[in-house]
Amino acid sequence: MDWFSWLSKTGLDPSLVYEYGLAFANNELEEEDISYFDHEFLQSMGISIAKHRLEILKLARKEKGSSSKFSPRPISRFLLAIKRTKKYLTKYVRTWVHREKSALVVVPRRLTALKGEVQC
Repeated sequence: MDWFSWLSKTGLDPSLVYEYGLAFANNELEEEDISYFDHEFLQSMGISIAKHRLEILKLARKEKGSSSKFSPRPISRFLLAIKRTKKYLTKYVRTWVHREKSALVVVPRRLTALKGEVQC
């Protein structure tokens, strides 16, 4: 995908088009990935200015409306949902496992008497 040509449709400064185009290319994004763009994703790519993200998202929505090849397949959406669920569930479980004061308490079992020995 020629990210430089695509981003030049946003009206952003050419230096920003170059910078953001490199970021997209270096992260091996492809044309079908455009449908997954959102503010959080673009910010994670290093696009810190909200107006720039908004311009890119406007272009993505415009392109998505004019071409069916930007819409993700239903199975892709399902797999993305599973991936996100796994990510958030893992994060949730880790917060519970790594707490200093856990509500979980390990209570040792009493040993059963062996051959008539008395328990203490």
